[in-house]
Amino acid sequence: MKRFITLGLLSVFLMVFCGAPEEGPATETKPAEEKGVVDVAYGKLTEGELQKFMKVFPVVKEEVEKSGKEFKGDAENWEGWLGQFTTLNKEIAGLDAKLRAAGMPWDEFWPTFGKVWMAVISVMLHKDMDEMEENIKQMEAQLKDPKVPEAQKEMMKQAVKSMTEFKKIYEKVPQGNRDLVKKHWDELSKIMEIED
Repeated sequence: MKRFITLGLLSVFLMVFCGAPEEGPATETKPAEEKGVVDVAYGKLTEGELQKFMKVFPVVKEEVEKSGKEFKGDAENWEGWLGQFTTLNKEIAGLDAKLRAAGMPWDEFWPTFGKVWMAVISVMLHKDMDEMEENIKQMEAQLKDPKVPEAQKEMMKQAVKSMTEFKKIYEKVPQGNRDLVKKHWDELSKIMEIED
């Protein structure tokens, strides 16, 4: 359960650092476009991409913090959030130029960020997969019990939904991406401020 709390805190970091853009006129996202963006996050991550990412991530973080923007987003919709992240360079003037100077332009950075981020989540979930499976089974059984109060059932439904989503993310991340992120875990934890 400690891991789930850590994941919750990680999601807060995600929303504070690079969440959804400020509210404005709604734009329609075509499912095919969103699906393409999400698919990028589950592509193969290379050592070269990760090395560039680790060099450039602090620049992005600093620019986001300096922008003073307040970001909002849905911490339970990791994949949907990624689609919004792809345009951050248009919201922060000069971001792409600074990234190019650091060695990785925005159009290379955001797909790599997606792959790294999903692999980080997957690595964090790995130790808890068996426990999560067991918890899902137990809660599903309790949901069928007429003695369980409705309010408790609603909380369990939300918990099962969240755990199922985490499980889907875990299963979609290539093992090679997890291995690469584990190899560089200490440095990634430091620059991304991840607490295990």
